[in-house]
Amino acid sequence: MTTPPLVEAIDLEKEFPLTRTAGDVLAGRPRRAIRAVDGVSLSILPGETVGLIGESGSGKTTLGWLIARLHDATGGALRFDGADLLALQGPALRRWRRNVQVVFQDPVGSLDPRLRVWQIVGEPIRAQGEHSRRVVRARVRELLPTVGLSPDCVDQYPHEFSGGGRQRLSLARALSVDPRLIVLDEPTSSLDVAVQAQILNRLVELQRERPVAYLLITHNVAAVRFAADRVAVMYLGRLVEVGAVRAVLETPLHPYTKALLAAVPVADARRRRTRFRIGGDVPSLIDPPPGCRFAPRCPFVIDQCRTVYPMLREIPGAPGQLVACHRAEEVRNVRPAELLSTGEAPSATPPAGV
Repeated sequence: MTTPPLVEAIDLEKEFPLTRTAGDVLAGRPRRAIRAVDGVSLSILPGETVGLIGESGSGKTTLGWLIARLHDATGGALRFDGADLLALQGPALRRWRRNVQVVFQDPVGSLDPRLRVWQIVGEPIRAQGEHSRRVVRARVRELLPTVGLSPDCVDQYPHEFSGGGRQRLSLARALSVDPRLIVLDEPTSSLDVAVQAQILNRLVELQRERPVAYLLITHNVAAVRFAADRVAVMYLGRLVEVGAVRAVLETPLHPYTKALLAAVPVADARRRRTRFRIGGDVPSLIDPPPGCRFAPRCPFVIDQCRTVYPMLREIPGAPGQLVACHRAEEVRNVRPAELLSTGEAPSATPPAGV
């Protein structure tokens, strides 16, 4: 029996309209917009961790905020436990928010420096209607040890904690209302390696202790390999590959995924060999290219790529792994370590021997 998804995004879209200048109005030019998320379909199962990776500006954070209803979608559908999430408004939306919490990227900017720990961590509890200071403080004291902090620090301020300590406070705040999904937006990006490992280990332990799902938004491929069950790769507002972590990271099917993995530093210099190069600039989200959005940078590009956008599909021999590439069958045979990101313009034809 198939487990129904906890969260299901269907062709989700988000546009950010740009301000029209006086010149635009006089010239009759239409209002333009940044298409940050453009037709994304993604599901998250109960208790599952889905990693979301891609370059800066690919739309990862916007997608996470759409799922948490911190942004309103421009189009598409979003379901939570089968219910239409986009239809919720007012008190119904406020009550629903206990189900999805967010750990933000900046552990300094996301914590009010004027509030004490019990006020910060207890904020979602108060937002759900609990106004007793005694009850909130007691709940916070219970929560702090679950993220590795002493219950005696309830009256301290954020500046009294290290970066890792502040991120633990953010995690405690997210856990305070027993959410079913936590959106983790670059939760380890500002931390040193040792603290990153501690945070990731704690996330995995917490998931074993309680039924919570994670959407892990990160640049850190190692974090996804360690903590995630599935991974989705995002490029210029769209998903280009989705699948089990081991399958995608060991046998990527999309040239962009291979490029991301090739950019990860490796200790063995022999693995830095390259058979072709990926370069060029990332196109604008205001005026994205037709067809496949990776086509201007792709060494496998053919005319079809420039006119027809490839839909996510399975290819023979890779069950459960979805890829948006017309030439995925050929790309599959090229190892990630054989790509090297450079500033050179990409070749218009596949390299010899591919």
